[in-house]
Amino acid sequence: MENTEHVSLDLTLDKIVKGEKVLENPMCHFTYDWDKETNMGIGQLHSINGSTVNITLHPLGIKGELDFMSDMEPTNFLVNASNDDSIALIDICIYRVILDADANGGKGAGAIMFGQDGETIQASNGFSEESASKQLPEVEFESPEAPEGAE
Repeated sequence: MENTEHVSLDLTLDKIVKGEKVLENPMCHFTYDWDKETNMGIGQLHSINGSTVNITLHPLGIKGELDFMSDMEPTNFLVNASNDDSIALIDICIYRVILDADANGGKGAGAIMFGQDGETIQASNGFSEESASKQLPEVEFESPEAPEGAE
C-alpha cells in the first residue's frame, strides 16, 4: 500500500457560484485515498461546520484529473448553521458534493450543490465552475431475463 496516498482537506466554501447562500462560509472536512499504481480511490465529505454528514465521493474517471463526486439522491442533513462555537442547527438539502483534488499534492477545491435540484452552488477558492457540470460516468446494467412463461 506504499502507492496509496491519504489526503485530508479542510475547505471553506466562501464563494457563491450560483443561487442564494445557504450557509455562511461553511467549513468542510474532506478526505480521499488514492492508489497511484491502480489509479483508483475514494473520497468523503466527513463534516460541515463540525456536523457529521459522511457523504461518499466516487472518482469521476477523467484521465489526468483527480476529481470526486457524490452519487446520492438529494438528502437532508442537520448541520451547524455557522463555523463558530454556536450550536444552532439548520436543515439543509444536499444535491451533490464535488471535490477537485490536486494530483500534485496541492490543496484542491470543493463545492456543495444545495437544494432538491442543485439550484445553489457554494464553493471554495480555486473551484472551477466547469466542475459543477461534470457527471459520474453512466453505468449500464444488464436486465435479468424473465423466466420462460413469465409475463
